[in-house]
Amino acid sequence: MVKMCSTYQTFVLYTELMANPAEGVDGRTDKRIMNDVATNPPDGGSVEAINHEASVWMKRGIARLEAGAPAELQEAIGDFDQAIALRCKLPLDANPIFRYGLAAGWMNRGDALTRLGSAENLADAVRSYDAALETLRDLPVEANPLFRRRLAIAWSNRGLSLQAQNTAAALLEAGRSFETASAVLHGGNAAEIVDRDYLLAAAQMNHANALVRGAPGGSPAQARVMAQQAVALADQAQLQDLAMTEVRLKARYILCQAIAQLLAPLTTTDPISDDLFAEASDAVDNGLALARSWEQQGVTQFRSVAQDLFHFGARIYQMSQPHFLSEFLLENLDPARSSSSFVGDPQIHAAALESIWRSFRQIQNTGAQSPHTPPYDELLKQLRDLRLVEDRLAELQQTCRVQD
Repeated sequence: MVKMCSTYQTFVLYTELMANPAEGVDGRTDKRIMNDVATNPPDGGSVEAINHEASVWMKRGIARLEAGAPAELQEAIGDFDQAIALRCKLPLDANPIFRYGLAAGWMNRGDALTRLGSAENLADAVRSYDAALETLRDLPVEANPLFRRRLAIAWSNRGLSLQAQNTAAALLEAGRSFETASAVLHGGNAAEIVDRDYLLAAAQMNHANALVRGAPGGSPAQARVMAQQAVALADQAQLQDLAMTEVRLKARYILCQAIAQLLAPLTTTDPISDDLFAEASDAVDNGLALARSWEQQGVTQFRSVAQDLFHFGARIYQMSQPHFLSEFLLENLDPARSSSSFVGDPQIHAAALESIWRSFRQIQNTGAQSPHTPPYDELLKQLRDLRLVEDRLAELQQTCRVQD
């Protein structure tokens, strides 16, 4: 049996809704929309006045949402409730923009509740997304790609709230939500959505994560395929910004987790294990290369997933390609070839030493069984290489301490 160490994480990609629903779908104030219904305003004021007041509450709530502290998130929920109550007074059937704006309030409310994270909050978040989806149900998604975009985001973020509940039933329903979001992003005018590739890759990635975490009816094989699709789509996207990079990295780590589950019942002599090890090492190498490139530009927000990928990669190389372990470690930790930031990272350094010491024990055990043979000579070479790497890492750590 192949034993892998893998860390299971929830990778959350929130898409915050910053648009002012009192604006037209092209971002300009649409006076024509207001004039069409101003002759029959709802009770309590004109359409324009209600939208303006709701917009004030929405902006206040979004500012508190971005602040992120629990007290601010609670206040944000109250702000979104005020905006929702106001927009419910609008003639929703008069123009789809009103439904579009009302849904934003429900979705931002769900976002704040999900960030608070208690069981009660998460259940309420799902109800908020359900209300948003009911509001969006009658939107003519073919009339404007922004309508389809918001519908897809509502399904995706509903899935994230369910996934955070981490029960079998919730993971199953989360998978269905991500699947529906993907279907929305494959329909009609989806190609006109500017960030369609990002939204679709994120939905596929989160769907794979739900499967890896044990969604009923799923399997590691399905999770692997879904993660592969997310990686492929994210890699080929024209826009390679920080958000897309996050998907590229996290999808690769989820792919590694799926492969770890597939390897678990196998032995190292199973033919398929070689292919799985090769796929995992490629995912690790490409992911770490991507993380290093951003680190060299001063962007450190991907360090956490880089730590996970490095730890997994060191284990993969030690188990399946021990003759390449030294090269893997230096490629990621020697400043001549890597980001200097990785050198001083205690978690990455500890994972490197752990893999070296584990390899020492394996070489000693294997060598004792077959001394003075060609395989034994290869083991001695690996041992010498690893000792050189150990010395190099100690030198680099000393340099980091002196600089600090």
